[in-house]
Amino acid sequence: MIAKLEPVDDLKTVWKHEAHDFTKWLYDNCDVLGDQIGLTINPIEAEKAIGSFNVDILAEDNNGKLIVIENQLEKTNHDHLGKVLTYLSNIDAKIAIWISPEPRPEHIRAIEFLNGMSSGDTAFYLVKVQAFRIGESEPAPLFSIVAGPYEEQTATRKMKDELNEFEKTRYKFFEQLLEKINEKTSIYSNISPVGYQ
Repeated sequence: MIAKLEPVDDLKTVWKHEAHDFTKWLYDNCDVLGDQIGLTINPIEAEKAIGSFNVDILAEDNNGKLIVIENQLEKTNHDHLGKVLTYLSNIDAKIAIWISPEPRPEHIRAIEFLNGMSSGDTAFYLVKVQAFRIGESEPAPLFSIVAGPYEEQTATRKMKDELNEFEKTRYKFFEQLLEKINEKTSIYSNISPVGYQ
């Protein structure tokens, strides 16, 4: 006989308290999260102090890139988005994972925006957490990415970086050219290499 997979509607029946239960469980089971979202996550410290704040979980991938994980058991909110950005910037982490059972569309767009604007070595993930049972079984978590970096963004960032490098080279060329020309004549003295075609 095949049983029916049933969602657990209230995650607080699985993890009663966000910090004491969910964060602790997640710290001990970072491999479950990592397997489901395609990352290697090695936990370093739970409730790691960052100034006067605490990041839920500080971890790293196999390359030593720092990962900040901010988890919550309610809808995403601005407070947690601010925490993600604060922790990421203050410890120079390269990967941010924000977990919630109910990601709001505005926060999905915010994470997509951050991935589009960030350099190629920084990645933001918004991950939806759910739990399921089969019959009377213990609940099992399911993590799924609702917003994260994707190949097209990475390729676009790489192309922008290459264009920026080209622009720098072109600027340097015209700066030196104008410098040499201005030694001979003053006809180009009020031309700047910025935007010069």
